[in-house]
Amino acid sequence: MKYTYRLVFLLSILFSSCDKTYVSTIPDFPVYLELDLRFEDKNLVPIQAYTVFTPQNINQALEKTGYGGVLVYHGLNNTATTSYYAFDASCPHEASRTTVITVDKDHIYAICPKCGSKYELLNGIGNPVSGPSLQEGYYLKSYHVSVNGDRITVRN
Repeated sequence: MKYTYRLVFLLSILFSSCDKTYVSTIPDFPVYLELDLRFEDKNLVPIQAYTVFTPQNINQALEKTGYGGVLVYHGLNNTATTSYYAFDASCPHEASRTTVITVDKDHIYAICPKCGSKYELLNGIGNPVSGPSLQEGYYLKSYHVSVNGDRITVRN
């Protein structure tokens, strides 16, 4: 009985450990986008499709595009089904509104044009795979995405 309590105690500590918290270098700015996959935003339907939304290319006055813009990406989740992801378009190493990441020709990585940091998009995590952000542990800042039929809402 005594060993059972110890085992339960040790297992509870093991399974209650916290996930690593990622602190972003990107300041908090309002994010709110409503996307329609049937009309204006139908280019996001194919897997690995993406769009970077900035104040210059949004349609509605109520929409907000974060610090450096919002990158919306159609990728895969951990069960190999498709999901939509959203990240701030600013490189976390540079932390500048004017240094906006670009997406490589294979649509798998986002790359900072200034420092060269590369981030994986396909898995929806925005984890660094090379460059200064890898050494610093800077992930792309992510935003909440909800899908309701053909409509997507992105917010923070």
